[in-house]
Amino acid sequence: MTDDMVRWGMIGCGDVTEEKNGPGLYRASHSTLAGVANRTEARAEDWVKRHGAGKVYDSAEALLADPQIDIVYVATTPNCHKKYAIACAEAGKHCYLEKPIALSYEEAEEIREAFQASGTKIYVAHYRRGMGRYKELRRLLNEGVIGKVRGVQILRTQMLTREERLPEEEKPWRVRSTISGGSYFFEADIHMLDLIDYLVGAAADFKLEISNETGCYQGEDVVSLSMLTETGVMVSGLWCYAAWRELDQILIFGDRGTVTFQYGKNTEPITIETPDGIRQICPPVNPNIGTEQIQDIVDELRGCGVCHSTLESAMRSLKITDAAVKQWTACKNGLKTL
Repeated sequence: MTDDMVRWGMIGCGDVTEEKNGPGLYRASHSTLAGVANRTEARAEDWVKRHGAGKVYDSAEALLADPQIDIVYVATTPNCHKKYAIACAEAGKHCYLEKPIALSYEEAEEIREAFQASGTKIYVAHYRRGMGRYKELRRLLNEGVIGKVRGVQILRTQMLTREERLPEEEKPWRVRSTISGGSYFFEADIHMLDLIDYLVGAAADFKLEISNETGCYQGEDVVSLSMLTETGVMVSGLWCYAAWRELDQILIFGDRGTVTFQYGKNTEPITIETPDGIRQICPPVNPNIGTEQIQDIVDELRGCGVCHSTLESAMRSLKITDAAVKQWTACKNGLKTL
């Protein structure tokens, strides 16, 4: 770092960079976006022109070779995560890696080894750990706002789309396991597992039931989870990606109250109910929703803060989603489940 500024590079400029995470790189305090590289250079040029930030590098290799860049946001699809994360480590750069970490837990272990060797830091884009609403909820839970936390229930459903019925090469990339690693549970709703890890503790043991009810794509479309955290909290979850309508609820219950909120709607209030009544918390949400965690990363690199979304924390959730993929693959192949 020079001039007390953290200088970012960004590899990939897809949808996740437009509003969620990209603007935070140049809008966070003491943070600037030095430049962007993308597989299609014209797309990078368009991104830089529209955002008015950074310059275009003609390759990821050129970006990584720039000594002015301190940290690289890897915003590609998961099938490229291991390649670029390890390249960041080998170039002596810090890394902010999109989730899921990689296509498998074994690939994540390779990434961990690379950063242990490089001595640089790697963070994962489970951005809810940086949001004020969840920092506040975690603080309240730790202070005993609902007493001792006894359990968590998760319910998440969505409707099957027309695009998911298309031929394999035309399906959305999130349900093409060679690109995403699995289906929605592996690629997207790993966010939910990471959030539970942050709020009530890491998994000590878990059991999964997996199926595919529609046959429209190769990955899992129904997942049931039973989990016990290291803090003694029992967690149950059900995910279905071929239901008749969308349902979204997380319920945390203790011996003196409950907390309910919607995972997918970060602007909706979190409701806390106790014998004393009902209260709601709804801190302001930055429209560029990943900015708060980007600020945490910048502050940590400057030595004046901490980011809680580490590779180690992300690997705990990846261990569960990876087990789901392996279990479903074994079922499809007629093998004994894990």
